[in-house]
Amino acid sequence: MSKKGILLLLVLPTVIILAVIVIFPMIFSIVVSVTNYDLRIPEHTFAGFKNFISILKDSTFYRASLVTGTMLLIELIVELLLGLLVAMILVEIPFSRKIYQPILLIPMMVMPVVVGYVGRLLFEVRSGPINYFLNLVGINGLLWHASPHLALFTIIILRIWRWTPFVMATLLAGLLSLPVEPFESVQVDGASKWQTFIYITLPMLKPVITLVVIMRALEILQAFDIIYVLTMGGPGVSSMPLSLFTYLKGFRYWNIGQGAAAAWLIMIPLSILVTFFVKLMEKGEEIEEQK
Repeated sequence: MSKKGILLLLVLPTVIILAVIVIFPMIFSIVVSVTNYDLRIPEHTFAGFKNFISILKDSTFYRASLVTGTMLLIELIVELLLGLLVAMILVEIPFSRKIYQPILLIPMMVMPVVVGYVGRLLFEVRSGPINYFLNLVGINGLLWHASPHLALFTIIILRIWRWTPFVMATLLAGLLSLPVEPFESVQVDGASKWQTFIYITLPMLKPVITLVVIMRALEILQAFDIIYVLTMGGPGVSSMPLSLFTYLKGFRYWNIGQGAAAAWLIMIPLSILVTFFVKLMEKGEEIEEQK
């Protein structure tokens, strides 16, 4: 057998596994999205783009898109700022890494469902510790996860608490891997710490930041566990993201066809967004190489 044949034989198991767990479900979901597949109806017929049109006419879809967009914007900005700040502190004070890094990573290790239930206890209207301390300073008990104005804010707080350690750990690894020569050169030139950060650290850290943004954006678009446990998308649809909207369409209302159509309406712009970020990262690397 030729070398090429051996390589193909070695790759074959991976291709088969990918086909079974990724490609086949994707093809099946495309087929389902253009049918009236409903678990309450025994016969399923071709429906064309009816499911897609129905989703696009649903006002809840746009409300869920707004919720998801709000989560993306707030979580990405806050997590990046907090994660970078903590990572920079740990780099500047090396001995603190051994003490504080394991502690800071604890939220990331907690199961999302547990975070949701703990959040319910913390933000409980009458017996929750947060409202207890607010009452001490004259602020009456707030309906954190029962108010349409605060429910989404409560979810975002819990999610930032859980995911900031991931951002911090990734950025810390990126900072520790940066070459020391550029920093030594600017120190000789008399650059301040702020100038060093803006003109040296950030540009060199851009590929890592881009990777973090992509990974966090993908996770935020799939956010489900904490929201399901804490608010179930309520009150009303005030904290319902696209992931929960898709789940409810398919598995609460048993309309699998519309659920699949909603999933594809989310996946298409998501794929475009990820491709854009990857191309941006590759372009940045090419510019750096040319320099």
